Amino acid sequence: MQQPRYWEMLAIGWRILWQGVGSVMISLFVANLALLVLLPELTRTAPSVWAWAIPLVIVFVAALFIFMPLVARALLTKPFRGFRLRFVREPFESLGSTDPSHKEVWS
Repeated sequence: MQQPRYWEMLAIGWRILWQGVGSVMISLFVANLALLVLLPELTRTAPSVWAWAIPLVIVFVAALFIFMPLVARALLTKPFRGFRLRFVREPFESLGSTDPSHKEVWS
């Protein structure tokens, strides 16, 4: 198996950064904007814990179950310049575990 070069790792990291973090930041902005539209009285009062907790919880759940699986799929299906990522499953025995109890549980 060939190790990725520096520029290839940089391309992979950049794609994870802008797709993962970018989608979370944009959705956080949209969730905050929606909260202010739905509850305009929040701008007239002191911000409560719910004013910042609700959008964060919504975006966290969306990032965990929607955005990150999409980013992982995009990493594996879209070609990079000059290379492509491939997902390979290896048998459990080849992972080098020395604990015999794990082999009993998984076999």
